[in-house]
Amino acid sequence: MPLATIQVGTRSVFVKPLTIDNFAPFGGVMSLEHQQRPEDVGANYGTATKIKDVSPVTNNFAYAPSKQPARSIWYGFRCSPPNHLTSTKNSQSTYTCKVLERHPFSTQTFVPMGRNKDDQAYLVIVAKTGTDGLPDVNTLEAFEARGDQAVTYGVATWHAPMVVLHKPIDFGVFIHENSVPEENCQEVYFEPGVNVEYREKAKL
Repeated sequence: MPLATIQVGTRSVFVKPLTIDNFAPFGGVMSLEHQQRPEDVGANYGTATKIKDVSPVTNNFAYAPSKQPARSIWYGFRCSPPNHLTSTKNSQSTYTCKVLERHPFSTQTFVPMGRNKDDQAYLVIVAKTGTDGLPDVNTLEAFEARGDQAVTYGVATWHAPMVVLHKPIDFGVFIHENSVPEENCQEVYFEPGVNVEYREKAKL
């Protein structure tokens, strides 16, 4: 049951590249080639570099109304392109975003598996919370992630379900959850939907 259905009229947002800096208001991005620092230490007897604090991990269930404790969970998500919500004309594509969700007391991290570094892999669609506790449609932003980028949605950050491009992706997904469904996930619907515009690259 959604918290609300928001009438959005005719509204479009345009996708921008996903970077650590431009996504910072909404969570974190794991993009190791941009996060390695001179002070990072070696590991595995010289065959690896250990890069600290690449993405936030937060469990705020101590503040949940039920006080039910949460556990840390890894899920596997096998995601396919949402072709029923996507249209393409002359290499310009539109995804119709009809739902946002949030996890009120936990971060959520998606780690793509099996996609190439330079793939146009998936879209990340987010919005800030308005004064009414619902997503502020005026703050909605969309980002394009490469195959070597993982994304963490901050605690209570409104975001779309995963929008993978061109072909299916398996994700490892890390989150904290308790036994109270409404404390784990909340949803809001958009009608008729927000158009997310992006340019198609060559399908690999």
